[in-house]
Amino acid sequence: MAGSQPFAVAGAPARRRYTQPAADCCFVHGCVMHRVRSFYSELALGRLVLAFQPVVWLPDSNRVLYQEGLLRHVDALGEGVYPFAMLEKHQLMRELDRSVVHGVIDSLLLDEHLRLGCNISAQSAIVDHYWREIIAQLRDAPSVAARLVIEITESATPPSTLAAIEFVLCLRELGCRVAIDDFGAGLGTLEFIRQTRPDIVKIDQGYLQRARLETNNAQTLGHLVQLCKTLAPCVIIEGIESEADRALVTACGSEWGQGYLFGRPQIDALGARCLLQPLSS
Repeated sequence: MAGSQPFAVAGAPARRRYTQPAADCCFVHGCVMHRVRSFYSELALGRLVLAFQPVVWLPDSNRVLYQEGLLRHVDALGEGVYPFAMLEKHQLMRELDRSVVHGVIDSLLLDEHLRLGCNISAQSAIVDHYWREIIAQLRDAPSVAARLVIEITESATPPSTLAAIEFVLCLRELGCRVAIDDFGAGLGTLEFIRQTRPDIVKIDQGYLQRARLETNNAQTLGHLVQLCKTLAPCVIIEGIESEADRALVTACGSEWGQGYLFGRPQIDALGARCLLQPLSS
């Protein structure tokens, strides 16, 4: 009959949507918070460190724009697995982000020739008391601010667009450079980039991976590079692993790149290790 449901049984009760039992939800939440506490315990014990990887000029990779600090565990080999998505989901990235930025500033203070960058979550892109000490430190040390690149990742949305714009403007007024990281893979928008006018846009490595496989994807990458050049003076393509990648990226119009071809992240790249420490609120 018209309008009837297939396999319906006359008089049968309507199917109810499954709801996860409260006990299961509590268990999952407990597991999540255990991982979060364990992660921050490692931070408190000084077991988290930054490994640095160069961002280079493609015609001559000896010319380094800056070195990006990437989170590592002092005892781990390789990249490791860190609960960033979990921390962002539960609004718990900010303490880590402050520790990372503070650690990079300390490294810059030790060596006036270094130019370093680091990632922060878009959730941390708000000028408030969490950043008061770091902002004051950068204001008192303009030579340090001029050598610092703050990369804002797009894996989460900022507290508000206006707050994020204010945050970017604050950093730039201090003399820092601001990068939008993993562009094209997260939640960021062209409008946000247009309003913030970052110094650098870093194109997510997924575009290069796809460009290796199909000509159409290579054309897409080329168009994206040209678009990004209208939004920021410096465009970086991530994930360059071979000379073929370098040639492809160069053909797409990018002059700057980052990837294993130019060096893997090294925790001893600066000489002294950049160990992270928790900061008081």
